[in-house]
Amino acid sequence: MIARTFGHTCFHVVAQENEEIGGVLPLVLLRSRLFGTRLISQAFSNYGGPLLRDATALGPLLVRAIQLAAQFQCRYLELRAAASLSREFHLHCDKVCMHLPLAGDPEELQRQFKPEIRNRIRKAEKSGLTAIDGGEELVDDFYRTWTLRMQQLGTPCYPRQLFTNLLRSFPEYARVFLVKHGRATVGAGFFYHFNDLVQCRWAATDVAFNHLSPNTLLYWSAMKHYCQAGVRRFDFGRSTIGSSQYEFKRRWGAEAVQLYYQFWSPAPQTFEMVSPDSPRYRRQVAVWKRLPVSITRFAGPYLSRSLG
Repeated sequence: MIARTFGHTCFHVVAQENEEIGGVLPLVLLRSRLFGTRLISQAFSNYGGPLLRDATALGPLLVRAIQLAAQFQCRYLELRAAASLSREFHLHCDKVCMHLPLAGDPEELQRQFKPEIRNRIRKAEKSGLTAIDGGEELVDDFYRTWTLRMQQLGTPCYPRQLFTNLLRSFPEYARVFLVKHGRATVGAGFFYHFNDLVQCRWAATDVAFNHLSPNTLLYWSAMKHYCQAGVRRFDFGRSTIGSSQYEFKRRWGAEAVQLYYQFWSPAPQTFEMVSPDSPRYRRQVAVWKRLPVSITRFAGPYLSRSLG
């Protein structure tokens, strides 16, 4: 899906012994004039790193990944893992994902919420907001809402084709949720699930309607759906510890799951990761916020394909 959408080269490094697979490490090679060449597991995702059946496979997988990073003259190798992998890697632990256990019965789940959350759900419903969900037929509404919010935040948007390709590649696992005020879409989220975990990967609301709590209704509608589908954990997505997003998710009762973003660089003394949150891009972010949304929708996909 990543290769089809962005044209990036993808690898699956496999460790095996006597034809038995002990582990697999997925990697995406990103080449960019702006940000340099990088090797990432997993690009365009919050999670990555090796999948291990045998713990002894970790060493050979890391060695081969470093060899590939050196071969392609990468600025660095990045592994977005849920555990620390090697003391030789730079380690960044400022990001977490927020997980909430789901109940089989949505009403039981709602009773566990704080009164503040239950009141916001009722407020959204009494204000005439409604929620719908579906597949590719809702992508246009999702994309308009999401890209507007990305422009306001100063972040380049992904191409619309990314979301279409996700729905076509994983039709049983990807889903779009919308919150409507009459005909207007005031909230939108893109979710995908696997096994017992559902992730809210991208979400946005129309800030003009935030006083009606469309974001609360958006998350609640998705939780109800996945409770009834038998999914056991709800992932609100990645947050920086202490941020407003982190606090919003924590009020639902979600608990932080530490992310271990680890980096190998051929020149460790000059290592600097690429991040739109970096102070060095503050001026570019300010300029992006002032551009018309039509321009950011056109130019954003060319920039975001290199961010990963």
